[in-house]
Amino acid sequence: MKKFGPSLLMSLVLHAALVLLAFITWTHTPKPLVVNSVPVQIISDMPSRQMAEAPVDELAVKTPAPVPQPEPVPPKPTPAPPQPVPEPIKPVAKPTPTPAKPTPTPPKPTPQPPKPTPAPPDKNGLKKVEPAPAKTPPQKQPAKPAPKKAPADDLLSRLAATPSQAPTKRQAQASTQKTTGLSAQGSGPADAGLKAEVSALTSRLNKLWLLNCDVPGSDQVSPEIRFTLSPNGRVTDGPTWVNKRNDPVWQAGANLAMAAVNKGQPNAFLGLPEGLYNRPIKITFNAQAACRGR
Repeated sequence: MKKFGPSLLMSLVLHAALVLLAFITWTHTPKPLVVNSVPVQIISDMPSRQMAEAPVDELAVKTPAPVPQPEPVPPKPTPAPPQPVPEPIKPVAKPTPTPAKPTPTPPKPTPQPPKPTPAPPDKNGLKKVEPAPAKTPPQKQPAKPAPKKAPADDLLSRLAATPSQAPTKRQAQASTQKTTGLSAQGSGPADAGLKAEVSALTSRLNKLWLLNCDVPGSDQVSPEIRFTLSPNGRVTDGPTWVNKRNDPVWQAGANLAMAAVNKGQPNAFLGLPEGLYNRPIKITFNAQAACRGR
């Protein structure tokens, strides 16, 4: 008897497996489902029709136009770097020259007046009284000559003299001593001019005198201030209070008067006659005149 080979056994096993698989599949095939029909009644189809017949908005459906894109802005050119500005050269401050102190002007020599001529008789028919001859020669008199006399005292004595006293005083001086340019015969108009200038100068200084007129007793204050002027209107000596008092009202008024003299330079002292420069001047401040317009 022949032996079965391995291939035959493999074939038999495969055929047996196929038969078994066919049997299992046939026995487990599901039965067909029977579906019963259910009656359906259409109630209304209006909503669907309305939805179908709704007009289409062409504007809404219209395709939006493409937005034009802005043209690219060309980049700004890069500014050139600023050139360095050279620093300004600071000017070197020049040293302020120290003003030289004004040198005091030397007093001009007073010209000698001409010899006095005999005065004509006055209107009343009276001849000029000639001075009596002195018993003692003039050379032996111990009195000092007129040029050495203080100019301030000479000027003040002429300004204070009354018209009746001035001619007599000039006649007495003419016989015994030499005189300056402000005295001797023919000097009457010059004295009157100086007196008018001093009066005008006093009025100007009274306006600069800041006296407190509300203080009791201030209207009785009349300080005498002495000072010396140069031709450029500057005070070279003084001011000094001459008639000093212990009254505090007078002291305050005198201090304000000296301040007025300093305040007046140089404008208040320009344009004065030459006879008022380089010599002491004494001004009497008048409180009543100063307070009259206040």
